[in-house]
Amino acid sequence: MSLEEMFDALQSADDDRLGEIKLWLFKESIRLRDERHELETKRADFLNEQENTREENRRYEEHLATRSKQLRREEELIDQKHQVIKRGFEELDRDRQMLNAREASIRTQEAQLREKLEQSYTVDCKEVNEVLFRGADNILLLKKRYKDLVKMFHPDCLGGDAEMVKSLNRTYDRLIKECDSFGKRRRA
Repeated sequence: MSLEEMFDALQSADDDRLGEIKLWLFKESIRLRDERHELETKRADFLNEQENTREENRRYEEHLATRSKQLRREEELIDQKHQVIKRGFEELDRDRQMLNAREASIRTQEAQLREKLEQSYTVDCKEVNEVLFRGADNILLLKKRYKDLVKMFHPDCLGGDAEMVKSLNRTYDRLIKECDSFGKRRRA
């Protein structure tokens, strides 16, 4: 019903009709008041919810900012650790190269020393053995001297030498073959 229709109805209405309109207006005003109150409550709830959402968004943004800072710090730490590890590997590589060079140098020196030792050791073993077996004219003396010499130069003894024992064996075999049937050494 429009406002003009309502005014027309009020002027032409009788008392019963007027009572109905007053009742309707009273109910309508109560309904509007309740609706207004409900709207204000909803508006207050909406504003409260809006404020809560803003506060929640602000806290979430602060959390994101804090988390972003933490992530940046962690990335920086990871980069620093990566650099430390990289430097460590570079140092290990340099040390390995230096060690390889040093090892090669030591091997070269060792080979040179071995060569010098072999040159000094290549004194004619035949002459040394002749000196060691000098005076052993018969087979019994030859055997005794051989046993004593083998005990001295055996590789299991301190200062023993396997090459010397081999040389002693060759000289002993040669000297035994030089002995005659009576056990005396023949002179050449």
